[in-house]
Amino acid sequence: MNQALVSARKERGLTISEAAKQIGISHGMLAMMETGKRKGSDETKIKIARFYEKSIEELFYAH
Repeated sequence: MNQALVSARKERGLTISEAAKQIGISHGMLAMMETGKRKGSDETKIKIARFYEKSIEELFYAH
């Protein structure tokens, strides 16, 4: 489980579907990244970090 990613989404009060749509990725991809089943490409990580206004390190490597 990527708790930092889940927390960032919940801080904005968004569902996975809402966040994924706004980020521009699929619901399934975001869900799998939150549960740790997928890591995502560097491009996807950058999109997510920009959307949440957090660093890539904070969201994906500081667990």
